[in-house]
Amino acid sequence: MIAIIDYNAGNLRSIQKAVEMFDKAIITNKKEDILSADKVILPGVGNFGSAVNHLEPLKDAIYKIIDDGIPFLGICLGMQILFERSEEKKDAKGFGIIKGDVVKFRNVKIPHMGWNTVKIVKDCILFENIKDNSYFYFVHSYYVKPYEDVVVGETEYGVVFPSVINKNNIFATQFHPEKSGKLGLKVIENFIELL
Repeated sequence: MIAIIDYNAGNLRSIQKAVEMFDKAIITNKKEDILSADKVILPGVGNFGSAVNHLEPLKDAIYKIIDDGIPFLGICLGMQILFERSEEKKDAKGFGIIKGDVVKFRNVKIPHMGWNTVKIVKDCILFENIKDNSYFYFVHSYYVKPYEDVVVGETEYGVVFPSVINKNNIFATQFHPEKSGKLGLKVIENFIELL
């Protein structure tokens, strides 16, 4: 069973429908569901500050499943929350699971919205049977700057930014796989098929 964490961030049903093509999925904000899941997805649409506030009651459960090696997928804002802090809300602390910051795009139109390519820079099971420089769907005004070696995919929009990261059992995409057609579904399938 896959737990999709609900923290009032919208867009959950489309992720659930995509996941249910391959496995059972529930949308939940209950610790016990998260702790008993085989895999966990943290989706994300919205503001960094309000997201970390809404997730505060579930923080311990998220840390525990990550510590226990349960496969974890962060999507868009769900990727950014894993970092220490964000320019979007400077006084809000991220989860600090990955060292680094979240910064705003400069000198380009924001949000970065629409289809863009992902260059695979390191082997990652999430991208098995997906060609390099394939297109995925993005909607975001901020991007992550990790201070550790976690980047497996990059995208260019004014700057080259990390669009896919992997650290042990943690996977995250800046793009929305659930909005990215067949290849997005393949990313979700690859995640679900992880042992």
